[in-house]
Amino acid sequence: MTVRPLPRSRLDALVPSLVAEQALVALVPATGDRKWAAAAAWDVARAAAQGGRRVALVDLWLEDPTLHEVVGVTPSEGIVDAFEYDVSLTKAAHEVDHVFFIAAGTATTHAGELFASERWRRLQGGFRVEGALLLLYLSAGALARLSAVPDGLLVLSPDGYEPESSIGQGITAAMERGIPLLGVVRERWTPVAPAAPAAASPPPRSSGPSPHPARRRTRPAVVVATVAAGAVGGWALFARGAEHARAPAALAPAAKPAAPTAARPAPPPAPPRTDTLPWTVQLVAYATLDRALVAGDRLAAAGITPFVTPVAIGGRRSATVWYRVLAGAYATRDSALAGRAAVWAHGLAARGRGDVLRAPYSLRLAGDTDADNLRAHGIPAVRWGAPPQLWVGAFENPEQASLTAGRLRTAGVRAALVTRVRTRP
Repeated sequence: MTVRPLPRSRLDALVPSLVAEQALVALVPATGDRKWAAAAAWDVARAAAQGGRRVALVDLWLEDPTLHEVVGVTPSEGIVDAFEYDVSLTKAAHEVDHVFFIAAGTATTHAGELFASERWRRLQGGFRVEGALLLLYLSAGALARLSAVPDGLLVLSPDGYEPESSIGQGITAAMERGIPLLGVVRERWTPVAPAAPAAASPPPRSSGPSPHPARRRTRPAVVVATVAAGAVGGWALFARGAEHARAPAALAPAAKPAAPTAARPAPPPAPPRTDTLPWTVQLVAYATLDRALVAGDRLAAAGITPFVTPVAIGGRRSATVWYRVLAGAYATRDSALAGRAAVWAHGLAARGRGDVLRAPYSLRLAGDTDADNLRAHGIPAVRWGAPPQLWVGAFENPEQASLTAGRLRTAGVRAALVTRVRTRP
């Protein structure tokens, strides 16, 4: 599975092209640090709004909403009021940093009905027609109950996430519904230190709504002076009438198939080969090949095989190429962790830096191709294996290798995509 790291310092450069063709994107925290996740969600929204694109950010973490705290706004009405009490979305929205923000609003005991509402499909269709973007900040569990199938998913976690964790399993379930994982928003390319234990869940509220209220209680309504009361009044996209008027035209060509009531069980994975070396350690990534090769040469000088890997990030028409510097080929995740510790011990990377990845594929080159000549063509080859051969890259899936395979064809070099093994395949 390809998981694109999206460091917060690079969101302005990476996010616009990544969500250029999406109308509805889910932002799902995979960390106990909710304060960090909320701030990262705002960074994503601001980055997507560059260039004048209309972007709406909705707080659907209804149990304990925090997005409004990031920008110092605590509006009394929000998405719950719009869905349950017919409050206009235009009225509920506030423009902050060129982002149209809709808070959670009043407390509700009908969250399940809100997520299951067909109105989400209509909103998705309206945003698609307008070329706008709707960002929903919600948990993996809430995403599973959402009636609409988002066009993409961004995971928010400072140090990445483990697919085996409970949240990771929820993300996998979302992908099985047909929601593509666009990337993982992190604090940086690689973590500074091992991930800390998840923070404890916030304590439950001391009081809840009465069984049969005429209207559920509202949170304190204090809007900072910098948010103009009528800032978003002219954006008809939020109006209920716009949803109904635009939905038929949008949904006809772009509607997604309804999610199945029960996911079909995945076929059992093929038994792994005992001699495969699928694991590696990503130490850093650069926007230029020259810098990546320098880092790779330092590893090679220390006796550690570097796999410099070109990876295209972004949409097909606006992809950016980054060069990952990966160290070594290992049979197990534990051995890759030991290899990373050796890199730290040699002073080749700062302690705490390095992501352990399962990237089993490499391109094995045919013939007596000259490595220096390949570098001149932007192809970072390395001599490795027994017997030694020229290889390029360490890829998480075959699709990720397509960019490098195309460059090899242009250079007239024959190559085969294979899994790395201890002996010649």
